[in-house]
Amino acid sequence: MASNPAFELFEVLCVEIAAASPQIISWDHVGDPLIEELKDHFNQPSGADAFNAALDSIETHFSERGAAVPYSVDRTTMEFVRTDAEYLDFIAFAIDHRSSGGPDSKAFEVRTLQRLRHRLTGDLHCVGTPRDQKKKKAEIVPYLQALGFDRNCLGANDKDGGLDIIWLPPLGAIPLRPVVSVQCKNSYFDEREANASTGRADRTLKRHSHIRSGHMKFVVFNDYIERTKFIERAVGWTFMPLGLTDLAAFSSQGKDSIL
Repeated sequence: MASNPAFELFEVLCVEIAAASPQIISWDHVGDPLIEELKDHFNQPSGADAFNAALDSIETHFSERGAAVPYSVDRTTMEFVRTDAEYLDFIAFAIDHRSSGGPDSKAFEVRTLQRLRHRLTGDLHCVGTPRDQKKKKAEIVPYLQALGFDRNCLGANDKDGGLDIIWLPPLGAIPLRPVVSVQCKNSYFDEREANASTGRADRTLKRHSHIRSGHMKFVVFNDYIERTKFIERAVGWTFMPLGLTDLAAFSSQGKDSIL
């Protein structure tokens, strides 16, 4: 379970709004246990105040990511209206399929790639096992070579070399093109699991034909990554943790600053 109850509320809201929109969702609609958690977390005396504080927290969390909350809400009536049905569907999927392995993990990987397309330009390649195509090593190695990897990029017993999604930003030309590894973990945040999986990916990335170091590695969790919780803890990590809200649609096109 997410450590911040505001994200539990977010998931409740997403499921409700995905099912019916518009609709009124007041603080007493979400259940006493969650409201009590929100009151304690936000140090608020009433359920209504805690509910509003949580909504503020969710909006701030999305804003920090330049992302759009997938619903709008009239705070006077507490009427919620869906504004991004596709993302709400993704969150509903993530909630229903959160696990530690099996076919759900592959489905999460595929859905993550589809959400990344809302955020990234360039090429995205879902190469993690199991694969519907190019299932054998003799088939996947030439595919990776076409992306700039060496012929020996996979070890004798490797199926995917620890790679789930490969992102090639639109800069340069293969083989002199950036390569970014995106791991997918269909579970709550686990630093040890992330280190283990990115270690395998790093070995494969170092077998690129030209770019031996400096590769970026992301790990997407079926969870929520809070800046205040991770900002000091993440010092020295070899990967960047991402969560479900990092896969939301942009609310702007970013900034250009000339100093």
